[in-house]
Amino acid sequence: MKTITKLVILTLLAFLPEYLFAQDCTQPLGLSKNTEFIYQVTDKGRENGILHNKVVQQMNNQDGVFTTTFKSARMDKNKRTKTIEEFQIRCNGDSIYLDAKLLLREQALKAFDGKDFDFTPKDIAYPKVLAVGQQLPTGKLGVRVRSSNVDISTISMVASNRKVVAQEKLTTPAGTFDCFKITYQYEVELDARGIALRDVYQVEEFFSPEHGIIKCQFTNKRGKKAKGLELISKRAPVQALQN
Repeated sequence: MKTITKLVILTLLAFLPEYLFAQDCTQPLGLSKNTEFIYQVTDKGRENGILHNKVVQQMNNQDGVFTTTFKSARMDKNKRTKTIEEFQIRCNGDSIYLDAKLLLREQALKAFDGKDFDFTPKDIAYPKVLAVGQQLPTGKLGVRVRSSNVDISTISMVASNRKVVAQEKLTTPAGTFDCFKITYQYEVELDARGIALRDVYQVEEFFSPEHGIIKCQFTNKRGKKAKGLELISKRAPVQALQN
């Protein structure tokens, strides 16, 4: 009887979604301390520098959420460091949450260089179990830009209508990955003392539950390529320390 029960359980497990067990909060998206993951940045389809990311800390918070912190260095085409920022990935066992500050556009940082920022985030969620046709939660970031106590501008960035539309393999210089193709609308609104600006992009993202974002392409309202990212290298801690 016990043997039959075990066979039934094993049979049921065989039909569960492939990625049901992919997320491990102690190594979310295959990341552990000192892991390096590097993206090729493109603009209008042309190479425009790289993003060099490295995990610097992992810890359990008091609320039971496991947090991975990584530093992200934006380097230009001549490999000169332009910006260095810090982001977090949170895991609660049911979902992975990417830092909403990743929605902040590079142009906004340049335009308000030297100013103070107050953030109101709603992090970008990726449920543990993904399936084609699934609707994903909206990600948001509100930003108040100020100098001393004077408000200069407010910025709103929203990733909405996020939907899993396909499951396919994708090959990049970093390897071949089993991915979910996710599409969404990215909208940014800026209000600078009564002067309003708005931009809308369509985004196509390839997400691996085991490795994170593999490729992401923004398209403007005229159907032209804007910013893009592609994973070109991912090195485990031992590999990263040896190089």
